[in-house]
Amino acid sequence: MHKLFRTTLTSILRLLRKESNSRLRFNITRAPVIALLRTRRTLLPAKAKIPLRLRRATSRAPERRQTLSRGVDSSSSKDIQSLDRIFPGPRLACSLYGKRGYFLAFDRAKASSNNTRSYRSEPTEFPPKMKCWIQILSVPTADTPGTTVMLHFDQRRYLIGNVAEGTQRASVQRRLGLLKVGDIFLTGAVGWGTAGGVLGMILTVADASASSLREQAKALEERKAAASYREEIEQRPGKKSKDPGARQKKAAADAEQKPWLNIHGGKNLTHLLATARRFVFRKGMPLYTNEFRVKKNGQRNNWDPSYEDESVRVWDMVIEPEGRLVSPRKRSHDEFSDVEMESKDGTITESKEEVEDRHDQMRKSVVSSMFDSEWRLDALVAKKLSEVKLPAAIFIRDEEGKIQKYKGPMPNQGVEVPDVEVLVRNPWPGALIDELPPTTPSTTSVSYIFKNHPQRGKFNPKKAKELGVKAGPDYRILTLGQSVKAEDGTTVTPEMVLGPMKEGGGFAVIELPSSSYIEPLISREEWSSTEVMAGVVVVVWILGPGLIEDARLQDFMRKHAGLKHIVSSPECCPNYLALESPAAAAIRLNLIDPERFPIPKYCNNAVLQPDAQAPYQKAEPGLTIQLEPTIKFHEAEIISHLDTEKVVQEMPKEVLELAEIARKEITSVEYQEKLNKKQEDIPSKDAEVIALGTGSALPSKYRNVSATMIRVPGYGSYLLDCGENTLGQLKRVFGDELPEVLRDLKAIWISHLHADHHLGTSAVIKAWATETGIDSLTKQNKLLVVSHEGMTSWLKEYSLVENYGYDRLETINIAQSNERKFWSFRRDFDSEEVEKHGIASIEACPVEHCHGAAAVVLTFPNGFKVAYSGDCRPSRDFIKIGQGATLLVHEATFDDELLGDAIAKKHSTTSEALDVGKKMNARRILLTHFSQRYQKIPIMDSEGGKDQVAIVAFDYMRVKIGDFAKFEAFKPALMKLYEDENGDN
Repeated sequence: MHKLFRTTLTSILRLLRKESNSRLRFNITRAPVIALLRTRRTLLPAKAKIPLRLRRATSRAPERRQTLSRGVDSSSSKDIQSLDRIFPGPRLACSLYGKRGYFLAFDRAKASSNNTRSYRSEPTEFPPKMKCWIQILSVPTADTPGTTVMLHFDQRRYLIGNVAEGTQRASVQRRLGLLKVGDIFLTGAVGWGTAGGVLGMILTVADASASSLREQAKALEERKAAASYREEIEQRPGKKSKDPGARQKKAAADAEQKPWLNIHGGKNLTHLLATARRFVFRKGMPLYTNEFRVKKNGQRNNWDPSYEDESVRVWDMVIEPEGRLVSPRKRSHDEFSDVEMESKDGTITESKEEVEDRHDQMRKSVVSSMFDSEWRLDALVAKKLSEVKLPAAIFIRDEEGKIQKYKGPMPNQGVEVPDVEVLVRNPWPGALIDELPPTTPSTTSVSYIFKNHPQRGKFNPKKAKELGVKAGPDYRILTLGQSVKAEDGTTVTPEMVLGPMKEGGGFAVIELPSSSYIEPLISREEWSSTEVMAGVVVVVWILGPGLIEDARLQDFMRKHAGLKHIVSSPECCPNYLALESPAAAAIRLNLIDPERFPIPKYCNNAVLQPDAQAPYQKAEPGLTIQLEPTIKFHEAEIISHLDTEKVVQEMPKEVLELAEIARKEITSVEYQEKLNKKQEDIPSKDAEVIALGTGSALPSKYRNVSATMIRVPGYGSYLLDCGENTLGQLKRVFGDELPEVLRDLKAIWISHLHADHHLGTSAVIKAWATETGIDSLTKQNKLLVVSHEGMTSWLKEYSLVENYGYDRLETINIAQSNERKFWSFRRDFDSEEVEKHGIASIEACPVEHCHGAAAVVLTFPNGFKVAYSGDCRPSRDFIKIGQGATLLVHEATFDDELLGDAIAKKHSTTSEALDVGKKMNARRILLTHFSQRYQKIPIMDSEGGKDQVAIVAFDYMRVKIGDFAKFEAFKPALMKLYEDENGDN
């Protein structure tokens, strides 16, 4: 039978070689061969449920389709439909087991096409005229490290350029709605610097879309009721109804139109998104990725656009740097080692192209499952206890048929257990993928040319009448680019009655990371192609440091003086306060207490100011260029820098008076003596707490997401969580001091895998690795990262996309992904480790929030002890391990009146957080992680004896352990300030 099996597979492979671009179906009549295929479990790295389709024909029964896949009953049509939903895309025609796994054969022609959804609703030769413009959304600053351009149509938005960390917050600051964003075109090489904000952006768009759909569903019900009433009236005697139910059908069709998102970029875009499968899961928003690669021969076969929809046409320009050491076709050995299968005719190999196609489809399937799955939490499936993959909630039916939680022994407890049938929830799709196919970092930089569709010429009704065209619908048909029949039967084409066609307006967005990209860019054929460049009026340049002064680039700009050149680069764009709202809030707080509330570091002057002879102008946020119906430049829309003097002048006098009273109190000799006596036993009173992000869920106008730094003199600096754009917050707080702070960074703790707590980690690690790599004394240093295994696995997996310094990390997993719940973790460091990391021990315990969520306690050799809650409900275990903490940093997401919300969402209220501190006997308490729905000071009182001091965190705040009590003196001024401002929020 094995000989027959090998012979069958050999025949199939020969057919695949000859018909590589066709979908093949194989009639296999021998049931044992089917059985052998079924027993061959997939060894693909992703360990996914990849469907395998065969056609089995018999003489007794009609042909029947089977799906053979790992862990799926091949006879179940329901399973087939489920797999189609979870893993959309080209359907696999066969799957063949080899030395290194299965060959997966599919329709390559279909697989290689752009896996994006087109917005074009009705193809016409002349799309309707639409007013559109582009606007600069962000330029390089500490808050917004990337350059982003928004293309605006009434019904559609496109983001182009970098979607870096901080981009989402900038859009909130500019009050730019993201709901209509349908396409994101990423420029440059795929990495965290260009795409670090994409995941957060997707989550925001998905949540906004879900909210919009709920509103639409509600509106649909109202419209249905109104339509039913109208049709009831129309169907009364004497009334003629054109189409009963038409309104309901149209309303239902509108409601079923789900929003979607296309993301375009370079190599590794899909891989980057797929690495987030452990912590990103949304339903009902299809997401499609489209990776542009270097053309095989370096030439285009024609000038057809790379992508087009109802609004725009797009040409990609994938640029490789000069003098690259690695061939564009050369990849890692693991990625392109040929997959082999032995046969009696010798060795058959899977081509590198087939491997690449297969890997690409696997990644796209993973991304699809992250955003458009039909998975439901309440759906239970029957399995044998031995087949249950832990962690999992397990249920069982009792004698009455009722579902109860399973409390019996588990198979992995070392005892023999009956293999009973139990009920479990299907794991959400991302949990099924242990490992992605391998990849390697890419240096190719992607740029784009955008153009509107051509506009038809003016319709000449007089000419149409002369040609015998009857006025009415035929006129419209001609304007849509279609021919009609005249009254005499002759054919009238659009060219006979329309004036000259107008080329659509266009622009280019070009990203050059370094000087090695300049020559390949300026020598591209697109610049001399009339088909591409006709109508293009603007080029937005995103340039790396120093490139704007390159003579080759400036000569190119002068050669193409007919184009408007707009440059965004570190030299041209000052490090101004891009986020005006938090900056203004910080300035007001600085007026109250300048010692603990520094003004964010900024500079409104660019390093390089273009003169009148420069062939370009600098990019500025708000700069708007109208493309249709006419070309117009709107510099009046440029956003002015924050008027800091106005912020100071508008500060309420009563608040300043209260602040002055507090300053006098804390500077008195009597106060200082009393304070020193009270806290003389506190270790590391000069340790400093820096609040980098104090908000929850997503970045807002006033608060960034979670991040707190603890700087302990003599030991090092430590980050407790690291939400999106933590590096930007560090730049604002420390300015020129940042290199020293980064060299002093010893460890990062990530409490759990929610995006608002860790999406800034890789950027901070890269900045640390860069800074410490310069100095021979520090380039051998290791950075400690402690978290759940899911986090450390993500760091490892993302390192295949970008070399950000992963090889210099020392990771500690407090729990494994397959543990249902870890009970405790403690690591005591020896003297050598204490010298490296500064801390004597780390202790963690699970908390009630999400799978893997944990609180931590860091203890230092001198007895200084920091307890950090992360996100959680109040925890007795945390109170126990944190006993006697010098500092407790605890979340206080909700005010006390929102206790129900806190319980439902597994967070804490202000009073609950303070109660944890009281039971823990913590000497100093910092409350953080506040709901983004409001900006105010929670009402709280310190506990008896004033020995325990609790304060509230604000973004950019710097407070020493010995100064917590001083901060208390400013509470009246702070309460008054936010009492006055609440009406504006």
